[in-house]
Amino acid sequence: MSMDTQMHDTKAIIKILDAEQLAPTANVTAMCARIKARHSGSNGDRVQAFLYYGSSLRAMNDPDKMLDFYVLVDSYRRTHKNLVRAFLNWLIPPAVYYLEKINEDGSLSTCKYSIISLASFEKKCRRQAFLSQVWGRFSQPCVLLFPNSPDIYARIQTARSQAIAHLSRQISPLLQSPLSARTFWGRGFLESYKTELRPESSSARSEEIVSRYQDRYDALMDIFFAKMAAADTDTDTYSLPAASGFSRLVCKWKWFWRRFFGKIVAAIRILNSAATFDGGLDYALHKLKSHSGVTIEVTKSQRKHPVLWSPVLAWKLYKRGAFR
Repeated sequence: MSMDTQMHDTKAIIKILDAEQLAPTANVTAMCARIKARHSGSNGDRVQAFLYYGSSLRAMNDPDKMLDFYVLVDSYRRTHKNLVRAFLNWLIPPAVYYLEKINEDGSLSTCKYSIISLASFEKKCRRQAFLSQVWGRFSQPCVLLFPNSPDIYARIQTARSQAIAHLSRQISPLLQSPLSARTFWGRGFLESYKTELRPESSSARSEEIVSRYQDRYDALMDIFFAKMAAADTDTDTYSLPAASGFSRLVCKWKWFWRRFFGKIVAAIRILNSAATFDGGLDYALHKLKSHSGVTIEVTKSQRKHPVLWSPVLAWKLYKRGAFR
């Protein structure tokens, strides 16, 4: 693909992303303000922008849904008060935090947010990025909130467009023409889900996301692939470039190793997040149990120093099959 074609595709994808922007609710705005205040130091505002995603975005205004954000910052060192936490965030981004807020009506809003530097986010969206946690997740709809400047906005939207293009390249060799947008992107999200510690295990869940945003994924297919002649159904089908047997094998092996390493990294990241709030280790183990059905007993020392003990805890969970 030529440089001119890549630039044309990037602009077309960004146009789709820009059209998805939504005004935040009062609850979302208030939570973002609290996160900003929590991580702003004497040197100025560290938070560059928020990416709002997940089930709470899909079920807008549902008070029972936990809010999910990626918080893009300019520096790990200046964002975290704890130097160890800053180092771990740099080593295995993102760092996961938890936050609660009592609303004016007495109800409770909860939030899980992941801190990653803007530079690291951009790097993990490019075609050279191996693990799919970032480029797989942000190939799905999300809302970019409160960017510090037009330049920051443009950088993030460009990175998101690269993530979508990267996912399409990593899925195309696995599939054959003709196929629908639902089949193509559903397979992509399914492969990405398999690299994480999460309960989704069937293609039905993956394809449901595509069906919810059918127009979006049809528009993306129009950018990447040629539409085939209308068949007997109302569903558009597309023609993919023919992949060689070798290319298909290489692609399958890449996804195999993404599953292997991705689950280990995800588990270590969850255990590291246990240091961010009181009772965090119990929260992390509960999350692991809900995803894998596996849990372990922990000592007083491990509960008091979860980051220090995280490699040992991760190894115990691995031996019990939490990451398979």
